[in-house]
Amino acid sequence: MSTMNKPHDQWESYHDIDRYGKLTLSNIEFTTTNLCNMRCAHCAVGYTLQTKEAAAIPSEEIIKQLDRVDTLRVMSFTGGEPLLTKRGIREHLLPLLKYAKSRGIKTQINSNLTLPMSHYELVATYLDVMHISHNWCDEREFVETGFAMMEQKPSFDKRAALYRNIFDNARALSKGGMFVSAETMLNRNTVPFIQKIHDEVANEMLCKRHEIHPMYASDFASALDVIGLDEYRDVVNQIIASRNEDIWILFGTLPFYPCSTDARDQALLTRIRNASNITIRNDVDGRSRMNVNIFTGDVSVSDFTDDGAALGNIKTASLEGIYEKWLSTNISSSINCHCPAVKCLGPNIIVKNMYYPTTDFKSGAVQSVGASY
Repeated sequence: MSTMNKPHDQWESYHDIDRYGKLTLSNIEFTTTNLCNMRCAHCAVGYTLQTKEAAAIPSEEIIKQLDRVDTLRVMSFTGGEPLLTKRGIREHLLPLLKYAKSRGIKTQINSNLTLPMSHYELVATYLDVMHISHNWCDEREFVETGFAMMEQKPSFDKRAALYRNIFDNARALSKGGMFVSAETMLNRNTVPFIQKIHDEVANEMLCKRHEIHPMYASDFASALDVIGLDEYRDVVNQIIASRNEDIWILFGTLPFYPCSTDARDQALLTRIRNASNITIRNDVDGRSRMNVNIFTGDVSVSDFTDDGAALGNIKTASLEGIYEKWLSTNISSSINCHCPAVKCLGPNIIVKNMYYPTTDFKSGAVQSVGASY
């Protein structure tokens, strides 16, 4: 009898395939602010950030749309920094968090975790996952890179204090029982320090999970160097070999697939399948998730749309209707790959364009490969 621990990932898109037999809208991500107290060099939405918040659509109107999505099981909140202002928390976040709680929907907030603890205490009762980013090799890099795109920066000491807040807040929230998950993006800056970063996530922040993702060369991050597949493979093997086995490692959008003909890829995937407390997540964007901007009502597929334009608007169309429209697009069809034998949904469009621009991923290419991951 196997005693291997494979944690249950509520955000995994394949749960919809198991339940409904097809891709399904089960995950809504809300952009709840365009404000942030930082301007990170690697920010994926940096050019959308503002200094003054627009008026939001009343939460009652948004909830009416959510009521129509019977398949909804998880919700995420992003920005900007969703917890930056207590007014924003009370007016924008709490109504949706309370609604999710009433329906048994799991929730996640994406935060830089630099703010006073009182901000986090406002949402703690209703929140399932506090999702943070930890891509810093040390305090100085945070001070410089975390504010690289800001014209008028706070003093060095004030920025350094925010760095220390991340550690203190993560530790306090974790000790208080909150599920804190830290994400690290693999790029030229983070790879040399990945062991140090992991040790901090596990042993200093006391996070329950460490997520490892590719760096997407988009928006503010377009000038940063992504790593090649060979280096990526080596880093993943390094992480597995040196990790703290008590913390859940989640490889999100891992750019290696069971259909690969490279023996090194197959060896890595076998190693992951046979390891306790390590999972791979099929990318949610464009599979199970869509993004709703609470200010404009625009609905998009995060990082995915052909030209950055919205696919629709909740003021004039249903979320499910917009989702079906997305599935019918050429870009969706180009990555709609599914191998049931290994529960793999293939790459997202960014990973495909970065690493596999000439590869044609075909559904059903993998007939069997031992235990699925």
